[in-house]
Amino acid sequence: MGLRTERLAEDLLDLAVNKFNKKYSLEFLAGLGADPMTMIGAAAYKQIPVLVSIPQLVGGGAVGLCIGDSISIHDRCAKNAEILGNADVIIESGLALAQEIHDGPFETYTGHGIWAQWDNKPVYSLKGKHLIRFDLDENLEKVWQQQRDSSKIQKAIADGKPKTKITGVPFRMEMSGFARLETSIPIVGDLGEIWPIVASRVAKDLDIKLDFMSYKQETTQGKEMREWIVDNVKYIDRKKLKIGLNEYEL
Repeated sequence: MGLRTERLAEDLLDLAVNKFNKKYSLEFLAGLGADPMTMIGAAAYKQIPVLVSIPQLVGGGAVGLCIGDSISIHDRCAKNAEILGNADVIIESGLALAQEIHDGPFETYTGHGIWAQWDNKPVYSLKGKHLIRFDLDENLEKVWQQQRDSSKIQKAIADGKPKTKITGVPFRMEMSGFARLETSIPIVGDLGEIWPIVASRVAKDLDIKLDFMSYKQETTQGKEMREWIVDNVKYIDRKKLKIGLNEYEL
């Protein structure tokens, strides 16, 4: 993260904690001053929640720490649970650690939320939801297929056996919940190649005209896209942020 971004994150954290008493996440506050072509900017404009998952806070430098401290862990998990609970389709893309989705503290079907339900916490269930993961790791599909063929993952859990030895592949923690979910779908490939195909087909089926399309960075279109982003997408504007705070009467 750049120094300006880290300093801005610290200022936003001060707002989140001392002015708003941890009522609003740093992502929301930052979105008020962000370009609408960015994820947080578009979310603020459309009034759609965007939240960083707990595992993804690690590795974000001071920004990750400030995001994590802007609201409590309980509140972040509860807000994420609400988003996931209301979703019909969940896509995991570019997400290194996904336990919060299918092994989270408030997920009741494959996760650890069964006890939270007793305490009237904001639980949700992945049962019947379509969970799609874009991943470069071919082992994800192998583990997923083994579970389909012989329930091998579930048996390993029931018997308390190491999944790496049972499956014969390097096993990642998030593979367990993903493979055991009956409606999960693994798509193995490069995100830069998968997303343009998925986005264009979905847009065609929904009769939506896309004003901007992302491409794999190494391609000619991808290089042009990066140049366009540098020339057109603006960094967070503090003046715009103040205007946004006033418009929301914050």
